[in-house]
Amino acid sequence: MLLTVAILQTSAMPSLSLSGVMPDLMLLVVVSWSLLRGTREALLWALGGGLLLELLSGGPPGAMVVSLALSGVVTGMGELNLFRDSVWLPLVAGLLATGLYDLSYWVVLQVSGRSGLGITILLQVMAASLVLNALVMYPTYWAMRWLNARAGQG
Repeated sequence: MLLTVAILQTSAMPSLSLSGVMPDLMLLVVVSWSLLRGTREALLWALGGGLLLELLSGGPPGAMVVSLALSGVVTGMGELNLFRDSVWLPLVAGLLATGLYDLSYWVVLQVSGRSGLGITILLQVMAASLVLNALVMYPTYWAMRWLNARAGQG
């Protein structure tokens, strides 16, 4: 499943780009899984998915894993949330995770010396990411909910 998501992320998602930014399918899968199964299982998806994406990208090693894991941990706290069954939780969690993912990835790029991108560029990228991920969050969540039910845990 992770390989399928990584292939879709790198092959299909660029066709949905906005200002050069594409939806972060792997991030949304990790967020969805964290809401459905909790932080521990989301971390496994973040580790596997991050490693696969890093093999297909030219970014600094560990940047995607760290960013995905951090996002999965934070959104996994939704399992403790009283509003777990809220229809808005996937969207809010996806938006929170998008901001956290973009910010943490940007920090890793800055620390590694791989980017001279300023805060203005970060905010432009984040704005486009928020819009795109908001549009793709519910279909991703529903697909992961279906997979969760098929796995006998729903």
